[in-house]
Amino acid sequence: MSKIAGAQLYTVRDYTKTAEDLRTTLQRIKAMGYTTVQASGLWHIPVEELAGIARSLELGIVITHTPYERFVEDLDEVVRDHHALGCSIAGIGGLPVQFRSSEGYGAFAKQFNAIAEELGKQGLKFSYHNHHWEFEKHGGRLGMDVLLEETNPETFLFTLDTYWVQAGGADPAAWIRKLKGRIEAIHLKDMTIIDQNQIMTEVMEGNLNWPEILQACEETGVKWYLVERDNGPTDAFDSLRISYENLKQVGFV
Repeated sequence: MSKIAGAQLYTVRDYTKTAEDLRTTLQRIKAMGYTTVQASGLWHIPVEELAGIARSLELGIVITHTPYERFVEDLDEVVRDHHALGCSIAGIGGLPVQFRSSEGYGAFAKQFNAIAEELGKQGLKFSYHNHHWEFEKHGGRLGMDVLLEETNPETFLFTLDTYWVQAGGADPAAWIRKLKGRIEAIHLKDMTIIDQNQIMTEVMEGNLNWPEILQACEETGVKWYLVERDNGPTDAFDSLRISYENLKQVGFV
C-alpha cells in the first residue's frame, strides 16, 4: 500500500479564518499533491460548509483536533460533526494545563477513557496528541505512560508528534513501536538547531532519524502521515510543499 502524506491544517491556521480563505487554502494544498488533511482550529466554520469544501476538492478529513470543552460539554454534537465530516477519529490537541501534575494525568486518563469508550459506541475513536511535557516523570512514571497504561487500547489512540517526542528527550521511533496498535495517525515535523535553539523545520530538513521513524511507522501500521509545522521562519505553504516533496522522494504519494 502506498503511504499517504496529509496536511495538518494548523500549519496554515492564519489562512483559514473564513470559509472563502479555507477553500483557497485547501486548493493550494491539493495542488501540492496532498489528498488528506487534519481539521484543526476550524470549528468557527459551519461543519456542513467545511465538509462540502473538502468533498468538492476530493480531500479526505481523516482526524480532527477538537477543543477539550466540546468533549466534556457537548459530546453528542462532537459525534454528529465527525459523522458529517466523514471523519472517524476525534483528536485533542494537547493536555489542558489543569491536568499537568501527578494527579492530573490519572484524572485526565479516567475522564477521557470514558469519553473515548462513548465515542467508540458511536463508531468513532479518540486520539491524544502529545507535546514534550508528557515526558516529564510524575511519581516515577512518565505522563505518557500514565495515559498509555490507564486507558482502553481499543478506543483511546495516540497521534504521536515526532518533534515533541524528540523535544521531550525521548526516541520517536521507539515510542511509535511502543504505541503499536494505538497509533493510526502521526504528526511529521523535524527539528534543527539554529543559534543553539531547537527550531521546527520541514520533514527531512533537520536532525531526526527519518529512516528509523518511517520504518517504525510501517512496522506498526500507521495509516495517516500528517505533515505539520507549528511555527518557523519558512512560509507555511512553502513548508508543506518542501515536506511533501521530501516525502515523495522516499515513496509517499
